[in-house]
Amino acid sequence: MDKNIFFFIGTEAEFIKVFPVIINCMEKGAVCHIIASGQNDLTKSRIMKELSLNGVFLELSKESDIEKSAKGLLLWFIKTYRSAVKKIKEKFDRTDFKGVPMVVHGDTVSTLMGARIGKKLGCVVCHVEAGLRSHHLFNPFPEEIDRLLTSRFARVHFAPGAEPVRNLRRAKGKVVDTVYNTILDSLKYSKNMPVATEGLESILPQDYFVFVMHRQENLANKEFVRQVMEQVENFSQNRKCILILHKITEVTLAEMGLLAGLQADNHFTLLPRVDYFDFMKLLDGAQYVITDGGSNQEELHYMGKPCLIMRKATERQEGIGSNAVLYGGDVGRMKAFEAEYASYKIKSVLENDSPSQIIAEELWNLSE
Repeated sequence: MDKNIFFFIGTEAEFIKVFPVIINCMEKGAVCHIIASGQNDLTKSRIMKELSLNGVFLELSKESDIEKSAKGLLLWFIKTYRSAVKKIKEKFDRTDFKGVPMVVHGDTVSTLMGARIGKKLGCVVCHVEAGLRSHHLFNPFPEEIDRLLTSRFARVHFAPGAEPVRNLRRAKGKVVDTVYNTILDSLKYSKNMPVATEGLESILPQDYFVFVMHRQENLANKEFVRQVMEQVENFSQNRKCILILHKITEVTLAEMGLLAGLQADNHFTLLPRVDYFDFMKLLDGAQYVITDGGSNQEELHYMGKPCLIMRKATERQEGIGSNAVLYGGDVGRMKAFEAEYASYKIKSVLENDSPSQIIAEELWNLSE
């Protein structure tokens, strides 16, 4: 009899961290199914092509149907959730979901949706990257709320390290310490992937740093953006800046009248978002990275790469005090970091044990 494991995935970022778990589960002999909420279009992901999924892929909605606003996301959540159980039962006709693992990841609205659906179907909800906490209900929003509610539905909590484990001391069910986040395995996988982005191979040997700023709370503060860009322009006189243009970043810089100047400045190379595997190669080749991305903080810590985190607070502890500096609301810290970045280099942990193997073993035993 087949061992079925369901993975409920909403965003590309979730998929990046979950696919090594799926690979490990399939290698053990499990039949893995993906239920995609549709928050992001996973069919366009390079990961989907590499995965060779041995089970069913079911998409509950289309990303193109989501209005790009907070209200639009809420309406999409309600509509998709209401029809989800019926669609799943129709697709997996005669499947007994009781006691079968339903794996959710992280802290998106899709994470919460998947946990609720899994509970309704009678699955054992398993939460990967569980136990992260800022201990501030509305910061970050809605991620902190998503985490708290998902933990109430989950009965197996895969926590990446000692602090997330402590945060789950009152949680119902089993808490499994995976030591590291599954992004560690995603990074290992990316090492063996060929470059897909045109022109990237010519950038990688250069002396450069990477700058990424896409969080809405940062970009909404135009004075802050102006101050940060002034610092980044100063740093680009020492080495080339690779600026990643998320759509929201591009729009903000254009509205502020900064984009054209950056495009004309030969100290800058402006790149649209590249796929995950190429982005990891870009980070790995950089002297240092300035970013406001939480996942980037983990990735760079595992690489041992110096990074400045452009956030006032972070719920992740990876790298803080070793390879990572939290700017904490003080733009002046940027200059000090750039001058001393070499002192923040640490040893990579990419050869350490696999968190995905730990999770796959637990899921395999659970599905017996």
